[in-house]
Amino acid sequence: MRTTGSRVAQVGVTLLVAGILAAASPPATEVKVEVAPGLSGQQDIRLKAKDVPPPGGCRLWYPNRKPADQPKPVACAELPQSVPAGAYILHRAEDGRLLRLQ
Repeated sequence: MRTTGSRVAQVGVTLLVAGILAAASPPATEVKVEVAPGLSGQQDIRLKAKDVPPPGGCRLWYPNRKPADQPKPVACAELPQSVPAGAYILHRAEDGRLLRLQ
């Protein structure tokens, strides 16, 4: 039979472990961007949530520019017919889950 004191101690240890695990995990505001196959030399990048296009949206992306210096997100249909030299397209799926550099 367990005493109330041992249950309180067990709950305390469980909460401590949960807190350590939460502190060790990456920030929730960071989003991984996948690189589409065929973009040789490009690596996956990570962006802050505020820098990604909304679900179903697109954004021109220049690899050597800071996020604040990138063009604003737009509807994919509003992108230019040809992507400017040195730029890529960040495309976010309609469900908001997949973010891909194309």
